[in-house]
Amino acid sequence: MEFATHDRPRPRLSIAPLIDVVFLLLVFFMLASSFIEPAAIDLAMSRPQAAPQAAVEPLVVDVRAGGEVRLNGLALALDQLGPEIAARPGAAGDRPVTVRAEAEVPVALLVAVMDRLRGAGFANLRLATPEAR
Repeated sequence: MEFATHDRPRPRLSIAPLIDVVFLLLVFFMLASSFIEPAAIDLAMSRPQAAPQAAVEPLVVDVRAGGEVRLNGLALALDQLGPEIAARPGAAGDRPVTVRAEAEVPVALLVAVMDRLRGAGFANLRLATPEAR
């Protein structure tokens, strides 16, 4: 007795549709990523200067963990920081402002302080940690 042998068709995996899908995803993500612009603050790393600048008071903003903001030791509210620093002689422009923040300071507060400084016309911001006491 002979059994009929049925040749089953072998399943084939066509990769052409997969390549099409991957290509479309690649194009989508390339186009979507070009429209995203992160809101970032430009920080310049400062190098030590050979000669100190004469007759110019350094501007140092201390930000404490409790939300306290000090400009050269003067305690200020966050809203007062911009007008107070803009009133300093020779204030705006490329004059550096050092922002010293404690490790426990929330990032949102630090960014708010830096936004106020940039709003007052200061573009040269330096970020530092406070000295050990």
